[in-house]
Amino acid sequence: MPISDPHSFSDTAQGRIQHIRFDLDLDFGTKTVRGTADYRLEGAAPGSLYLDVRDVEIRRITAHGRELAWRIDEKDAIRGQRLHIDNVDGASELTIEFATAPTATALGWLDAAHTAGGKHPFMLSQCQSLHARSIFPCQDTPSVRFTYEAVVRVPAPLTAAMSADRLGIEEKDGHNVCRFSMPQAIPSYLFAIAAGNIAFRKLGPRSGVFAEPEVLDEAAWEFAETEKLIDATEKLFGPYLWETFNILILPPSFPYGGMENPRLVFLTPTLIVGDRSMVSVVAHELAHSWTGNLVTNATWEDFWLNEGWTVYAERRLLEVLEGEPYAQLHGAVRREGMLEDMRIFGMDSAPTRLKFSQKDMDPDDVFSMVPYEKGCSFLSLVEEKVGRERFDVFIRRYIETFKFRSLTTEDFLQFLTKELPEVENHIDLHTWIYGPGFPDDALVPRSPLLDDVYARLNDYRLGVLPDKAKVESWRPQQVEVFLKNLPRHIPVEDCARLEDIFGLATSRNRNILTEFYVVAINSGYEKILQPVEALVSTVGRMLYLKPLYRTLVETAWSRQLARPMFERHKRSYHPIAVGVIEKILVNAGV
Repeated sequence: MPISDPHSFSDTAQGRIQHIRFDLDLDFGTKTVRGTADYRLEGAAPGSLYLDVRDVEIRRITAHGRELAWRIDEKDAIRGQRLHIDNVDGASELTIEFATAPTATALGWLDAAHTAGGKHPFMLSQCQSLHARSIFPCQDTPSVRFTYEAVVRVPAPLTAAMSADRLGIEEKDGHNVCRFSMPQAIPSYLFAIAAGNIAFRKLGPRSGVFAEPEVLDEAAWEFAETEKLIDATEKLFGPYLWETFNILILPPSFPYGGMENPRLVFLTPTLIVGDRSMVSVVAHELAHSWTGNLVTNATWEDFWLNEGWTVYAERRLLEVLEGEPYAQLHGAVRREGMLEDMRIFGMDSAPTRLKFSQKDMDPDDVFSMVPYEKGCSFLSLVEEKVGRERFDVFIRRYIETFKFRSLTTEDFLQFLTKELPEVENHIDLHTWIYGPGFPDDALVPRSPLLDDVYARLNDYRLGVLPDKAKVESWRPQQVEVFLKNLPRHIPVEDCARLEDIFGLATSRNRNILTEFYVVAINSGYEKILQPVEALVSTVGRMLYLKPLYRTLVETAWSRQLARPMFERHKRSYHPIAVGVIEKILVNAGV
C-alpha cells in the first residue's frame, strides 16, 4: 500500500526504485559530483514518474535508448524540486545524467586545513533527513528501499568509502577508481559517501575502522571492542544481517555524533577521548543495524520508531557491558537532555509528541532528543508492564516480521496490541504517542551512581562545593549529570572552582565541556569565552554548537559576540549545521 510522505514529491503508486548503478566523478576543485545513475524499477512505470531533487543539474534522461522528456514542475522550500519525467510509459529501466551543485546540502567539502592531516581535502555526505535528493534524483522517502552498486573516481592519492562493500581500488589516469556493491536494500537517507586520505585497520572478523592515518591508532584503540558489541547485540536481537560493520572517523565538521549508514557507520572524532567512555555512541549506531536500518520508520513523522527503539537497545547493551547502574546513569543524562529540548520547544508544543504532523516543517528544524528518550521511556514502560521475558520475545518477533520493511506508528501500535494485548490495560497509548510533554508514569532512572551525584547537588544548594578528591573517581556521565542539574546562573567564583574540581581545563570530553560552558556563559564567567571559541572552531557536531550558540545569543554580555564567532568558523561546518545555527541567530535577531 502506498505511503503518503509529506516530505517527498514521489508517488510510489507510479512504481518504486529497486536498484541503482552509479558511475560518479568527485571534483574537489568545483566541489561537485558528476555522473550517471542507471535505475531499475520494481515494474514498468505506468506513465509519469516523479523524483525528488534539490538543485541537481539534470543533463539527460534516457530509457532503452530513447530520450525521455522531463521538467522541474514544482518547487518547495523544504522538499526541494519535483523532477517530472513525462513519458516513462512501460519502461522499467532508465538512466539519468546529472551533476550536484557546489551547495548540495548533503555534501561537506573540506579544505585540507580542516582535516586531521592537514595535507589533503575531504568530502563527506549526510543524507538524513531530506538531503539525498541533493546528490542524485531519488524517491527520497524512507518508505522506499533499493540496492545499489557504484564506481567512484577520486583524485589520487585519495580514496572513497561508501555505505557498501568496497570491492577494490584501481589507479588509472591519476585517479583512484573505487568499486562498491550494496546487496541489502536501504532507504535513500542511508546512502553515504566519503572521500579523502583514508586508511583502514581491521578490528575483528566483521569489523574495522577507516580514518585519516593521523588518527587511526587512537581510533583503533578507542573502538577495539566493537566485535564484542556486535556479539552482545546479536544475543539480544538476532543475527547481524549486514555482514560487515565498519566505522569511519570523519573530520571534526561532521554535524552528528554518529550516522548509522549500513556497513559504514560515520562517527565524529569527538568520541576519541582516550578512555573509551563514549562507547555508548558506537552501541547506539550498531543497534540501528536492527532498529532503523533493518526495521525503518516509514516517514520522518514516525522517527521515534527508529530512535526510541535504538536508545532502548543501546541501554540494554550497556546493561550487559557496563552493568545496570551505569545504564541507568546513562539514561538519566539522556533524559535531562530531552527535558531541556522540551522546555525549549514548550512543554505543550507539537515537537514534544512522539508522532505529530510535520507538514510544512523541515525535520532538521524539529530534530531533538524527544524521539530518542521519550520513545525509549515508552518502550521501557511497556517492558516493565509485561515483563522482560515476554518483551524480549516480542522484540525478536517485531524485528523478524518487519525486517527490510518500513512501517508507520500506526502499524507498530497495531502489532503491539495484537502481540501484547494487556498493554492497553496498563498504559495510555494515545497519551504516550500523540500527547505533548512527558507522561507522569514514566519510569525514573535509579542508580547508586546517580545517588552520589544528587547528594553532591544537594550539598551545592546548601553552599558546599564537591570535594575534589571524592569526585575524581566519578564516571564522565556523573560529571555531566551534575553540570546539567546546576542552576543556570551561579556565582562567577564557583565557575572557576568547578573548573578546577572537575579538571575541565584539560578535559577532552566535549559533552562535559559544553554543559559547563553553558552554565559559565549564563553566569557571566567571561574568562570562558576563549575556550568556548576554541571548541566551536574545532568541531561541527550540533550537539555542542546548538546549545553554545543559543546560550551566547540569549545572554546579554555575549549576545553581540555570537554572530562574529559564527562567521569566523562556519566555513569549517557541514552545510546542515550552518543552516541550523544560522536559524538560531536569525531567530534571536543577531
